Amino acid sequence: MNIHFVLGCIGAGIGILLMIGLLALAIWFIAWFLMSWNRAKRARQTAAEAQRQRHGGQTVLEWNRLKAAGEPDPEFGELLELFPRKGGGEARFFERGLDLNGKRVPYDSLADVFFDPGSEERGKDLKEAIQNSAVLWLYRKKGRTLAIRDFQYGFDHDAVQAIQNGLGFRGPEE
Repeated sequence: MNIHFVLGCIGAGIGILLMIGLLALAIWFIAWFLMSWNRAKRARQTAAEAQRQRHGGQTVLEWNRLKAAGEPDPEFGELLELFPRKGGGEARFFERGLDLNGKRVPYDSLADVFFDPGSEERGKDLKEAIQNSAVLWLYRKKGRTLAIRDFQYGFDHDAVQAIQNGLGFRGPEE
């Protein structure tokens, strides 16, 4: 037998084993990432369910900050926070619901709320500005996910974090 043939077969076998190992590692990483994302989501939903139970099964925005000046809503109650939209419109957070430029969303219809603080660096074009912006994601049980971005609405991170926490969607570390 030729030594080069034997070495080639050994090298090919090692290469195949390395590729299978890398594929298994990639599958493991993807599974780990999805499981940790779902674990964090379940923790936020568990905290929100505990908040609902404190209010008789209804989702209410717990608010310990200064309240915004404005008229109460007959369906959603007292106005707690208002984010003006650049170019007109606003996002108004009430005790039991949200009015986002005419879209009325009761908090009971939310499955999850997640705040991404974004990046300090804005970027050089619109695509990077959108990717780096702070955003409050409102995941509804049915319907489209709503996004309130900092370059569209005038808000500070503390107010948005207070909304996420006030709705009960806080993570285990908070």
